[in-house]
Amino acid sequence: MTIRATALTICLLLVSVSAGGIATATDASTGPADRLGATAPAQSDCSFPVSTTDATGTEVTIDSKPERIVVLQPSDAQLVWEIGAQDRVVGMPKTQYTSYLDDRSGKTNVKNEDLSVNTEQVVGLQPDVVLASNITDPATVRELRRAGLTVYHFEQVESLDEIAGNLETVGELVGSCSAGTERANEFRLQVETVEHAAEQADQRPTVLYYFFGMTAGSETHIDDVVETAGGNNVATEVGITGYGQLSPEVAVDQNPEWLVYPGHASLPEANAYNETTAMQEGQIVELNPDYISQPGPRVTVPLTRLAKQWHPNELAAANESVTMANVTTPNETGTTQTSSSGPGFGAGVALTALLAVALLARRS
Repeated sequence: MTIRATALTICLLLVSVSAGGIATATDASTGPADRLGATAPAQSDCSFPVSTTDATGTEVTIDSKPERIVVLQPSDAQLVWEIGAQDRVVGMPKTQYTSYLDDRSGKTNVKNEDLSVNTEQVVGLQPDVVLASNITDPATVRELRRAGLTVYHFEQVESLDEIAGNLETVGELVGSCSAGTERANEFRLQVETVEHAAEQADQRPTVLYYFFGMTAGSETHIDDVVETAGGNNVATEVGITGYGQLSPEVAVDQNPEWLVYPGHASLPEANAYNETTAMQEGQIVELNPDYISQPGPRVTVPLTRLAKQWHPNELAAANESVTMANVTTPNETGTTQTSSSGPGFGAGVALTALLAVALLARRS
């Protein structure tokens, strides 16, 4: 069994851990959509057929605008909702991890009780296209394709840029090109605003992202959130790639000034963590677990939250000065592709990593 398959199996057996410990105010976004203005590039309606290659190397072709869409994972649903195409969704994961989305009524739940994909349910919905985030088991994708369905399997998301690209990709696949482009550019503007604020700040705090004894290192969208918001991710500093274990001893040695964690997790219980500046000064930020864990456009909410926490004056100034004129957008060369691969784990922490990543992945 592959690491991915094992992680998925473990994922289906785990339950969420409720939030605990010190918390700050609820996530809030500054919403710079009004700064898009006339600089946001216009795009004509999608033209079909459309063809693009997905993470499996398969060329996915859609002949006409899909009227029946199925999304297999929460992050897939978030992308579709953000471009306003939810009215054409006939199947989705109707779980606690999509409860923040409106208009879920009338959609068929495509998840089993153990959170695996109910392939028979998906096939029975007769969708025109199925969207499957990278956490979806490749065997599920193959099974759906053998049943004659058109499935697009996304690459692993490792950066904020890739989230913007996925918005454009989904827009093209479901026939909402203008909405996909506009939402992607709004997302890029939010990211650029935060990045500009961080660049203007005098200092960058050291930050530890912590969940279930694990942390997020390089090549993860969470690392990009921390770094873009103006923090230095201690997990990346010590060479962790993907999602891995960080021992309390290393954490103390790195002495993070801030500790950030998702609300479904809890604060570190090891006494060693109490010696860090973050714990001693109470510099702890609890983030919306769905927004930070799911690699979707709502990740700008925790992104902005962190920037406001660390660089409030610079963020306020950036909100007044940064516009789409400051944002670099990709050339009109068709569907945005990503080329990333999944996170790796050392043999010594493989099982712990799989358990924690499974908890993270079930939200994705």
